[in-house]
Amino acid sequence: MRISDHVREARRTARERWTKLSSYDKTIFAAVLAYVALTAAYLLWHRTFLSPDQFFVLVLLVSVLLGRVRAFLWDWLPLVVLLFGYEYVRGLVPVINSRVHFQTMIAFDRTVFGTLPTIALQSRFYHPDDPAWYDYAAVICYLSHFIVPLGAAFLLWLQDRKMFREFAAGILILSYAAYLTYLIFPAAPPWLAAQAGLLPKVDRILGNTLLQFRDPISLPTVYAALGVNMVAAVPSLHAAYPLLTALFVGEKAPKLLPLLAGYVFSIWIAVIYLGEHYVFDVAAGILYALLAYALVVYWPAIKAIRR
Repeated sequence: MRISDHVREARRTARERWTKLSSYDKTIFAAVLAYVALTAAYLLWHRTFLSPDQFFVLVLLVSVLLGRVRAFLWDWLPLVVLLFGYEYVRGLVPVINSRVHFQTMIAFDRTVFGTLPTIALQSRFYHPDDPAWYDYAAVICYLSHFIVPLGAAFLLWLQDRKMFREFAAGILILSYAAYLTYLIFPAAPPWLAAQAGLLPKVDRILGNTLLQFRDPISLPTVYAALGVNMVAAVPSLHAAYPLLTALFVGEKAPKLLPLLAGYVFSIWIAVIYLGEHYVFDVAAGILYALLAYALVVYWPAIKAIRR
């Protein structure tokens, strides 16, 4: 049997499990989705981004109600701890390698488009004194880039623990591959290049628009003790995480593919418009996501064929 046949059979089995769920199970599934979505939306409106440890506590409460605490801790603790490890070492990059790259991304975007899409989009659509609806939409897309994958991971865990583990492995492979790249190739985003005088003015729409949101809520998190890495732009994980999520969720629920595609593309446009990433960064993120997905999905099939 070819690799593609192994993968197709595994995915068909996963979809069949969903169709066999009872109405009660599907109701629980929908209730959890609403709970996570509404909580995340409320916090986003208050300029509070759910970190992995906060998300862990949030969904731990659901696992308690469902009587699946032991399985939850067994599956989720390694993921959250390793994500924390990734965030920690990512924050050390500016200390280890201070040689920041500016020109490669600028040259790529100008060569492909004849101009910088970030500057072109901002000059056409952004009005600092009068934020438009799409400014808010772009900011929400930007801030949701990690909560959506974690939410999808939890929904996958409720339904198919094997597929959850594949997805979690994909997230970790993607994160640590990105870290190694940040370590070798620290890259500045457009707004930082503009501050360095290498580009015309690039507005930080994210910060300006967030001022229009409600006052932030202070929630305890271990991530508050981590350093910040402003030069972790290549690859763009804002581009990579949503794509990886769409690939796995799309396998599980093919009917959602148009919605997933729209969401992923919206984030790609948003991060460029907001001045947080170049097209080069997004393209690199897409490549990393595809490689992580292929590695997780196809490697077990390759090993099965070799036996």
